[in-house]
Amino acid sequence: MKAQSLALATSAVLVGLCLWPGRLPAQILTKGGDPLLTVLAIGQAVPVGGKKGKTPPLAVGDKVRLEAQRDGMAEVVVEEPEASAQTERRFRLPQTALATAPGKTHLDKPDWLPAPAEAATESRDVVAYADGPWIMLLTPGAKPTRVAKGSAPALSRDAAFLAYSPESGSGVTVVDRTGQTKPRKFATQNAFVRSMHFSPDGRRLFWLVDGRIETVDLTATNPSPVVIHTGLPSDCSLQGSTRDGTALVVQDMTTVTWIGLDGKRLRQEPIGTFTDDPWGSSADTYLPSPADEALMLVARDVVGSAAFARWGNGPGAALYLYDAKSGTNYRLTPRSLTAAFPAWTPDGKRIYFAGLPDTPANGPQGIYRMNADGTELTLLGKGWMPSAGMRPEGR
Repeated sequence: MKAQSLALATSAVLVGLCLWPGRLPAQILTKGGDPLLTVLAIGQAVPVGGKKGKTPPLAVGDKVRLEAQRDGMAEVVVEEPEASAQTERRFRLPQTALATAPGKTHLDKPDWLPAPAEAATESRDVVAYADGPWIMLLTPGAKPTRVAKGSAPALSRDAAFLAYSPESGSGVTVVDRTGQTKPRKFATQNAFVRSMHFSPDGRRLFWLVDGRIETVDLTATNPSPVVIHTGLPSDCSLQGSTRDGTALVVQDMTTVTWIGLDGKRLRQEPIGTFTDDPWGSSADTYLPSPADEALMLVARDVVGSAAFARWGNGPGAALYLYDAKSGTNYRLTPRSLTAAFPAWTPDGKRIYFAGLPDTPANGPQGIYRMNADGTELTLLGKGWMPSAGMRPEGR
């Protein structure tokens, strides 16, 4: 098991930015996860890579993404939407020739970040996750155990129930980990269940299938799924419940929507509310904190590091924490780690997620844990799509 503190692993890019006196606002504009800067002077700008004499020159006023800095010099990439890794323009120039613009992303830790968790509470965490075709279960001090073949695992907050989509690709299976009831299976009309979540009290299970949100009351004598909302786009994903359990959260790449348990739309926010980028992907995540209604955990695509770009087939991804009171966010994960599929612990103190490091190339995805303020990043083992619960004290 390998641990590392994100407080110390914060990108050198951001550390370098913090050294620019008189230029840096409390939070800055980012694009694809990188600081977006404006070129003030080009006298000492030198092309990096590409064919000599073939690179169009840099111009004052150009918008550039900062990728690295060292000894007062910055390496930047010109922001051109149509550029690829083969055609993008890179330059090296003095940091003093660049200016930042105000945005949503804090460089230093804001005071609204949750306090680090007490280490003792980790002993109550239970994590379900996928590893190849298997649903796995991990409890502290024990080896991971196989539960069944399937996908999309979900744990109730007290870790008493585990739900997943069986290997056949349709339907939902719910396992009572206390052994009080037999496993229950619910049909979903042969459609793939993309995501599922328990209500905060564990009484109900919700899932998204074929544009419908369905729910089942697990306390009923003969529980049967009920449709509570229809007509969602195919790229929509179910994120989870609000802190009080009165609404569900879904996202469709442009909008985050709160839907009441009666199926009515309660609220909508454009994705640009949470980060500086107005567009997302179907794999992005927007998870309300189970402990603080002002906080939202965000996983979204970002520009991958240079090392990742050499072998990755797509963008990187990072985790952010968004604070509704200030309208700002803070990046939790380092640039050297692609992070996705996050899950809160029920106390809102820790985050589990799937991570893919830059090196080794094409290495396995791993399950990581960190505090909600980004500290104590720990690799637990291979796997992806975690869901977390907590055993009650004394159990």
